[in-house]
Amino acid sequence: MAGVLIALAEPLVRIGIRVTLDEVPEFEVVGEVDDVGRVKSSVAATNPDILLLDSKFQQRSESLMPELSRDHGACKVIIMVDHTDDACTLRSLLASPREHKPADDALRLMKECCLLALRESAHGCLPKASTPDQVVTALRAVMAGEIWAGPGLARHWLDWWHEDTNGLEQEQVRLTAREIEVIGLVVDGLSNAEVAGQLGLKEQTVKNHVARIMSKLRVRNRVELALKAVRDNIA
Repeated sequence: MAGVLIALAEPLVRIGIRVTLDEVPEFEVVGEVDDVGRVKSSVAATNPDILLLDSKFQQRSESLMPELSRDHGACKVIIMVDHTDDACTLRSLLASPREHKPADDALRLMKECCLLALRESAHGCLPKASTPDQVVTALRAVMAGEIWAGPGLARHWLDWWHEDTNGLEQEQVRLTAREIEVIGLVVDGLSNAEVAGQLGLKEQTVKNHVARIMSKLRVRNRVELALKAVRDNIA
């Protein structure tokens, strides 16, 4: 039986998940948390196999995920987000990777999208509006060692993440400090113009940086660039 700690702000969502898991013999709810300040102590006290963590809590405490990963590495974290799978920024980018112009609303949600949740050592990303079956399926997948990021997206992401290199060792890529800085901003969802504004560069200069980076890393678009950066801890 896998222990599940529910750390969510909304009481109705907590209740719904508890009722759902009470009907599934392989899961046991070991506790509930409604305050970000009690998450780490509750994890330490209950030692759960899975932590369902509110994306709001993740945003309020930048150190929360790194500390959970460091101190409780065996605990698998699933970030629960307010947007749906279809609204996930990464899904939108995968659907049209050559047109990297996400809507303002998508950019606003970038901080809680699957890409950044997984980058911070989460094992999955699940909408709060998920059905009971979807919740159980996600938990089972994560307990089986899989990454859960929504129908289709997880498969696409994992296929690329574990891309076959035909047994050849990848050559070490040398990136400049500026290129690593640019990659970090691309991972955060910024456009070339926004990166230029952040770094005090001309937009064309940023375009040149991105083109060189893609060539060095052998990626075809910004989505693959972001995923490779996450996979290889480049930014």
